[in-house]
Amino acid sequence: MKILALVSDDSRQVLERCLRDLQKLTDAGGVKAAASALREGRCDAIVLDPAMLDSDEFETVLNAVHQSGVPLMLYTALSAVTARRVVQAVDGTAHELVLRGADDAPELLQRKLAALVAPSAQAILLSHAASHFRGFPDRLQTVSVSLFGRSALPRWVNGLVKESGLARRTVDRWMHNCGIAGAARLLDTVRLARVWEPLVERGMTEDEVARRFGYSRVRLLTAHTRRITGVLPRELTSQYTRETFGARLAAALTD
Repeated sequence: MKILALVSDDSRQVLERCLRDLQKLTDAGGVKAAASALREGRCDAIVLDPAMLDSDEFETVLNAVHQSGVPLMLYTALSAVTARRVVQAVDGTAHELVLRGADDAPELLQRKLAALVAPSAQAILLSHAASHFRGFPDRLQTVSVSLFGRSALPRWVNGLVKESGLARRTVDRWMHNCGIAGAARLLDTVRLARVWEPLVERGMTEDEVARRFGYSRVRLLTAHTRRITGVLPRELTSQYTRETFGARLAAALTD
C-alpha cells in the first residue's frame, strides 16, 4: 500500500515508525505533486496535515482526494482553522482523524493506517456529524471535532461544556439548532464508537472495554449500548457490521 504523506518532517518520521510490512510512506513533494499523484492513481492513500497548507492549497488537495476516491487520514494539531478544515474534509465521507501529539501513540497510528482500507466506526460517525458542526462557533466546533481524535474523552458532559467556554444551555441550543440532540448525546455516541474495534474486532472483554473507555461499571456500558443500538454489547457482532454500527450511532446523534 503506497501512502502519500503531505505532513511535516517530524510527523512523517512518526508515521514511518508505525508502518507495517505492506505499507510504504512516500513524501508527497508538495501540493501540485500530491494532486497529480492522486488524480493519476499513483498512490493508494494519503496522510495530510491541513495546518501546513493555505486555503487554496487545501482546496486543491481536497478536490484531488474527492476526484480520486483515495482514502485520507488527517494528521494534525487542532486549532479553529484546522477544525474547520477537518469538518470540510470529512463531511459526508469517512476519513480518519489523528491529533498530533494528543493521541498518536504507535499502536493507535498503526490501527488508523490499517483503517484506511476500511473506515473506523469513529470516522463513519464523524462523516455524518460534520455537517452539523459547520454551524457551530469556532471554539465549540474545535472541541466537538477533538472528541474524534483524542485519547481521553471528558468523563461527563460538563467537561465538554467547560472546554467550549460556553454555558451548558448555550451549547445545547447550538447543537439543537444544528440538528444534534444535545451535548450529552454527542459525547455518548462518540464514546460508544470507540467500543466497536476493541470489543468486536480485537476480542477484548466487556470489563476491559468498560475500564478503558470511561464506563465506571460494565452495567453502564451495557445500558449505554442497549439504549443507543438496541442490543447488548455481546450482540453487536451478530447484529451490526462496522458500517451499520457507525450509521446507527449517526442516527442516534440526531434523534
